[in-house]
Amino acid sequence: MMAEDMAEKKLRGSGGFAIAKVTDDEQKMANLGGPELFLAGIGRLDSDRFVKYFCNKCERDFEGAPSINYENPNEDLGEGVTLTEKGEYKCRACNSTIAQYRKFNAPAQAPQVAPKQEIAPVQTQAITPAPAAVIAEEDFVSINQLVGMAAYDSEAKLVGRIEQVGLKRAGGKATIAVRIATDKNEEKEVVWEGISKIGDIILLKTAQAQAGKCQSCGYQNEAGAGFCEECGAKLT
Repeated sequence: MMAEDMAEKKLRGSGGFAIAKVTDDEQKMANLGGPELFLAGIGRLDSDRFVKYFCNKCERDFEGAPSINYENPNEDLGEGVTLTEKGEYKCRACNSTIAQYRKFNAPAQAPQVAPKQEIAPVQTQAITPAPAAVIAEEDFVSINQLVGMAAYDSEAKLVGRIEQVGLKRAGGKATIAVRIATDKNEEKEVVWEGISKIGDIILLKTAQAQAGKCQSCGYQNEAGAGFCEECGAKLT
C-alpha cells in the first residue's frame, strides 16, 4: 500500500484516541455512525501506521503506536457465527485500554422461499415500524446473523453481545428489540430504534439521541416527558 493512498485520521476508542494512517476503505469501516471514526470498526493495524495516541488515564499524548494484545479464539457463538479475533489497544505507560475490537465470521445465507400455502385469518397486533439502522455493507442482514455480534456504545466501549432478537409487546403494540448479555452477567434491552449502525459490530445510539424514546414500547415521546404517552412507562 503506497503512503499516498492513506490519510492521517483521528480514531477514537473508549480510553483515548489514536492518529493513524488509514485507507479509504478503512475509513468507511471506522465510520460507525456520526462524524467520528473508531478503532473498533477497523480492528488491528500495523504499528507503523500510527503517528501518536492519547491516553485518557495518563492525560497525555505518546508518540508512535499503543501496544496491542490480541488472540484468535475461533469461538463458535452459535447460529453459524464465529468469533475469529478479539484484541485491545493498550497504553504503553499505564496499560489502560485505549480501544477494543472484535472480528466475526458469519456464513452467507441464501434466501429461502417458503412453499405457497393458505393463510388463515389471525388476530393482528399493531407493530411499531422499525426504522432502518444503517447497514455498513449495504447488504441484507438476517436476524440470525445479529445473534452473537458485539454491541458498542457511541464511545466505542464494548457493551456486550447480542443474545436474543425478538418482539417486545407493550401498550397494545410491538416493536423489535435486542437483548444484550454484558460482561457483568446482566441483560440490557435495547429497542430497534436505539441501534445506530450494523456492520461487523453493532453501534448503539447515544443516550441523547434516544431522548424521549420509551424503552418499553419504542414510542417517541416529546423531549422532557416523564412518562410514555403510549404505554405509561416511566422514561429514563
